[in-house]
Amino acid sequence: MLEIVKVSARHGGPDAVPVIEDVSLSVAAGEIVGLVGESGCGKTTLARVVTGLHRPDAGAVRVGEVDVHRIRGRRALRAHRRQVQMVFQEPSLTLSPRQTVRQAIEEPLRIHRLGDARFRSARVRELLDLVGLNPAVGDCRPRQLSGGQQQRVAIARALALEPRLLICDEPVTALDVSVQAKVLNLLCDLRERLGLGCLFITHDLAVVSQLADRIAVMQDGRIVEEGRTDDLTTRPRHAYTRSLLAAVPTLEIRAVEDTVRS
Repeated sequence: MLEIVKVSARHGGPDAVPVIEDVSLSVAAGEIVGLVGESGCGKTTLARVVTGLHRPDAGAVRVGEVDVHRIRGRRALRAHRRQVQMVFQEPSLTLSPRQTVRQAIEEPLRIHRLGDARFRSARVRELLDLVGLNPAVGDCRPRQLSGGQQQRVAIARALALEPRLLICDEPVTALDVSVQAKVLNLLCDLRERLGLGCLFITHDLAVVSQLADRIAVMQDGRIVEEGRTDDLTTRPRHAYTRSLLAAVPTLEIRAVEDTVRS
């Protein structure tokens, strides 16, 4: 589904230091891949490259058979944008305070001219139910919702166009452990029900180890280790991966495990 091939990207002119360099990674349909690394290592830049918001200096990004950065024409670009959606770290900054939840979720449907008013209204109710929110939430504005509810709304909006790939950039960092677990369980459920591919970006190994099928570890803009979650967390090969694992408190891991399972 997603194939990242030797991608490099920098911010600024040609003499700028690359933010990401020679990165290769893949995500299959129905697979959740965790991308882990400390702040500033290039994770968000890679997410922006995958979604087409940032053009790489080298390499290729393919979703299905389409090279994201070789798309030409408004129709082709619009079709691609339906396939890839992103959930950002802070939902309160991505939801307009002037829109109700219903308007926010309906907006992608209107932009892409999908269905009539009756269809869009039914689709909003369906999406709210899908992410575990009461339809009455549709009349609320973001400031009336908790952080966990806002993030569920953001996920519902990202799913409105039925994408094949979901990019989640630190989507649970600002949430407490119990709310984190609800969002993680939701993503696992959506993967099972919809066959979504998901690139889950985080600095928290305790979180991603309970969610991802595979984990890639990024350091200074490069992937230094990649493997199945169980293998990487129990038998890490790279010194940086071992340092990340050593920095995760045992109590935090147990708290996440207990809440995800409950």
